[in-house]
Amino acid sequence: MPAQPASRVPDEAHQPPDEPLWCKRCNTDRNLLVNSIQSHYPPAPNMVDVAYECSDCRYSYTQIASVQKVAAVLNRPGVTQGVLQFGGQYLHCGEPMKTKSCELRRIQAPLVLKPKAQLRMYEVLINTRILGCHCGFRMEIPD
Repeated sequence: MPAQPASRVPDEAHQPPDEPLWCKRCNTDRNLLVNSIQSHYPPAPNMVDVAYECSDCRYSYTQIASVQKVAAVLNRPGVTQGVLQFGGQYLHCGEPMKTKSCELRRIQAPLVLKPKAQLRMYEVLINTRILGCHCGFRMEIPD
């Protein structure tokens, strides 16, 4: 039977830390809103990268957390989460939003580099998608 190298560490030891979702300013988890859930890289079983904020003090956090700890915040009764980005999907009312139309938006801004110099207008064109939910909520994102 081959001997295992002394440097081998069991797979469980390589798991990222599973800290609770918590607001360090308010010292509570009661006012947390989850904004984004993404796959964790490198892959770890049942772990995700989560971005969330405290609705009371408006402070934002990002961390690695277990799916169970994120679900505990998302599944609280009476808490409205708003729009949640889950991978490449945006969810509102618990359902993925659908593309309603696409637009080309023009953003203009004046720029003066030196005092008493001529005012120049600069513009940027951005392709956007308008997403809609069955409840009527809509939002526009860059494409």
